[in-house]
Amino acid sequence: MNKKITLFATLLAILLMNACEDVYDHVAAPPQANEQEAEQSVSGFTFTLGAGVTTPLILSEGMLADPTLLETIKTTATPQMAEGATMTFLLEASDTQDFAKVTDLPSVSNQNSAFVTSATLNEAAKSLYGKAPEARKLYLRVSPYIKEGSSSVRIPGQVVLGPVTVTPVGPVIETEYYLIGDINGWNINDLEAYQFSHSGKDVYEDPVFTILVNNVTGYFKIVPKSSKEAASWDGVLGNPVNGNTDLEGDITLAGAQAMRVTEPGWVKITLNMMEYTYTIEIIGEMNLTLYVPGGHQGWNPAEAPTLYSRNFDFKYSGYVYFGTAGTEFKFTSEPGWGGTNYGNGGNGTLSTDGGAGNLSVDEAGIYKIDVDLSGNPLYTMTRTEWGLIGSATAGGWDNSTPMTYNPVTGRWSVTTTLVDGEFKFRANNGWDINLGGPLNNLGYNGDNIPATAGTYTITLDLSDPMAFKATIASALPG
Repeated sequence: MNKKITLFATLLAILLMNACEDVYDHVAAPPQANEQEAEQSVSGFTFTLGAGVTTPLILSEGMLADPTLLETIKTTATPQMAEGATMTFLLEASDTQDFAKVTDLPSVSNQNSAFVTSATLNEAAKSLYGKAPEARKLYLRVSPYIKEGSSSVRIPGQVVLGPVTVTPVGPVIETEYYLIGDINGWNINDLEAYQFSHSGKDVYEDPVFTILVNNVTGYFKIVPKSSKEAASWDGVLGNPVNGNTDLEGDITLAGAQAMRVTEPGWVKITLNMMEYTYTIEIIGEMNLTLYVPGGHQGWNPAEAPTLYSRNFDFKYSGYVYFGTAGTEFKFTSEPGWGGTNYGNGGNGTLSTDGGAGNLSVDEAGIYKIDVDLSGNPLYTMTRTEWGLIGSATAGGWDNSTPMTYNPVTGRWSVTTTLVDGEFKFRANNGWDINLGGPLNNLGYNGDNIPATAGTYTITLDLSDPMAFKATIASALPG
């Protein structure tokens, strides 16, 4: 007799023996999922979690390399099956009982049980939750089959068991890192100026930290946030080889030794904390200013408005007034044409090709210009209209009080009555661009500016990209 026919006959007999349960109900019913149930049944078959996953698993590198199979699903009861028939399984994992997000869980079926490796559980936890080495709950969805010879038939229905608790393998990554060394006298209490930059994303999704620093020549190590806050050398990271001058290498905690930079000038240090590696890029001299010559000022770089890299990170920003729509311009690295010149590369990019076309504006006005030369050169431009906002102003924190731009003085100004309170400067009636803090050195997203009741002429000067300034002067005589 054909084995496939025998197998279907076996399944049909099993289902008929369980006639109190409607086959079609099994096919259409949603997966069962009750965290309190130790085992679950479909069509007379009963399943439970295997012994390999009933206790929390804290995985290690050694476990990932071990091919030992962990019993994950166990069949505890079956109706009578044909001689030689066995159970096989397809497994899926999810972070929730409704299985809105699913990942496959490759398994091996043997003796009516399903087995997986530690490496498989590790990848499932990372796929569903991310790479952080934290305890994760995995719900397992089981699709059981009866296998006879080379043929398999799916048993109607699915079972959800769990959760299984798995802690995946991953390095410890903190949210902040600092540079310490000859550059700051190895003072672990003075690190604020030497913090590595980060995107702000989950550090296990973006484990890269960078710092751009000048005159770091000498020895250095890496201080994680926890060590800085404790003012402790415990946890400070280094390299296996003391005085290592290689431009790339491993970061280590055990026996951490200092790395060394031998070149003067600007240096970019990059940490990959997922791989526990570092790279050093020797930059040397760096211009902190970009010039913006063009039709708005007679194409004279020496007299052109400038952009400035406030954070010494090859990212430049400033404000330029273009009095006529269609005005063309370029960026230059020097107050002349002998340096690097940047023209239009298309789609927001810049090109250093001598034949690159000019950039231009569609509308007259004062523009915030941002140029990023840290990688592929990019630029953005935002036309701005400035105003006052805050509890001291007539519009409160909801509506800006408009300011007027004077292209002769290069300043925004308004004469207005304030009440006791606070205010800030913001552009375009929104919060994407706002300035606050000390009047002689305003900063983006800076503190609110205190105000006392009175009528004032308030000015905002954005002409110096190194320090934006404001003045508040009484508008009343005497």
